Amino acid sequence: MSTRRISHPLALLGVSVIFALLIGLGIWQLQRADEKQAWFDSYRARISEAPIQITARLLGPDRSNFPAEVRGRFDGEGQFLWDNRTHQGQPGFHVITPFVISPGETRILVDRGWIPLLGSREKLPVPKSPAGPKAISGYLYEPKPGFTLEARAPEYDAILRQNLDLSAFASSAPYAVQPYVLRLDADDPDGFVRVWPVPDQTAVRRHEAYAVQWLGMAVVFIGVVAAMWRRELRARRRPVRNKTHE
Repeated sequence: MSTRRISHPLALLGVSVIFALLIGLGIWQLQRADEKQAWFDSYRARISEAPIQITARLLGPDRSNFPAEVRGRFDGEGQFLWDNRTHQGQPGFHVITPFVISPGETRILVDRGWIPLLGSREKLPVPKSPAGPKAISGYLYEPKPGFTLEARAPEYDAILRQNLDLSAFASSAPYAVQPYVLRLDADDPDGFVRVWPVPDQTAVRRHEAYAVQWLGMAVVFIGVVAAMWRRELRARRRPVRNKTHE
């Protein structure tokens, strides 16, 4: 960008776009920091609450991260593997098993943890489903459907799913399904590897640092543009002064 063309309309347009982009990225990072802080505060407040006693009545909104307890039995017929889950860099699956809430036939999906992918995907593991009545506990989780290459939602009896899409599962299931997943407690013997994500303030600080970087770049950028503009103005005035002296 030449110093003699900084005032050109196209140059000004480019400056405006770049400055707006840098400011927008900074604001977006601040918003992300606020979201992570809210998640952290919510998690810290909720984990100390008394456990929710899950019944056949469907839970209302905003119950994520609350501890919960439920009585009933596991239903191995609806069990499936949640694909593309990793642990310490190793590919694998999360085992998702429906749990029949007693009394009644309503289910809640239970994430029993991670198992590794051993060998080929042509031969998927078939984890055993625990038998008999049980009382289990854990933390409620509301999964968000992610990107998938599946052309349509899997059938109810699909043993492998790319997405943990509760609404899609519930629409195909022959029973009512709670709108949350129960992440099984780490000390429950009926689970597998369970290292559940725990929010901390590291992510908040990281987003704040990114925001400072983007906003700082915006300040530096506009400062450089202002300096170039001043040089251009001085260069334009110089010939006028020379003609005046003549």
